Amino acid sequence: MSAGLASGFCIIMLVVSSVTHAVELRIATAANFYPTLNKIKQNYEAITDNKIVIIRGSTGKLYAQIMHGAPYDVFFSADAKRVDELVKKAKAIEIDGSKKSFVYAKGKLALWHADADSSQQLREILNSGDFNKLAIANPKTAPYGKASIEALQAMELYEELKHKLVYGENISQTMQFVQSGAADIGLVARSYVVNDIYWEIDSYLHKPINQKVILLKQSKQVETAREFLQYIQSPAIKKLIMADGYDL
Repeated sequence: MSAGLASGFCIIMLVVSSVTHAVELRIATAANFYPTLNKIKQNYEAITDNKIVIIRGSTGKLYAQIMHGAPYDVFFSADAKRVDELVKKAKAIEIDGSKKSFVYAKGKLALWHADADSSQQLREILNSGDFNKLAIANPKTAPYGKASIEALQAMELYEELKHKLVYGENISQTMQFVQSGAADIGLVARSYVVNDIYWEIDSYLHKPINQKVILLKQSKQVETAREFLQYIQSPAIKKLIMADGYDL
């Protein structure tokens, strides 16, 4: 079956399913993926009667909530580690065949400020240390924060700059620090600034940000959740994800 036919079949199955009974999916997502997931939600709801409720937060906090039984159907993590741990702890069920998770996006890290003139200017500001505060996500709970620390260490800047770091609970709050002036610059998800001027951090400077998704065992809407995750893998949605600043 060609990619186009497969995508069409997926959409037909979604529509047929929605005719029989409309359901609500509760989807937890890492903050970096929220803008993209919201677009996917709108597209999905336009072709089905089903509804999606998005709960966003840091990957670490969402993971903790799931471990305590939070009633989520699907979890879009900002890393692979938390998802792999949930699989090991029998918190997942099969998505397709024996597959219990998959990488839905590969994150990119970017240095950003809204008034930057060029990527070169941002790079020079970071290397010079001529600023007061650098915002990053909390490395204990947010994979992008951990990647930020790794990148600063690889560039041999961490020791010099660590006293200037301010920590957002997640990527969304990290962005807000920069926007409000609480920080001069920020290391954020490229997906948040894909339409702005930014300096992309070379991927070899930090461990890969492989973002995985999982169908949770406590889901009360397993079949609909499976169909939604098939939809996520359709060519049109993959194109949308890439357009929003991710790799696949």
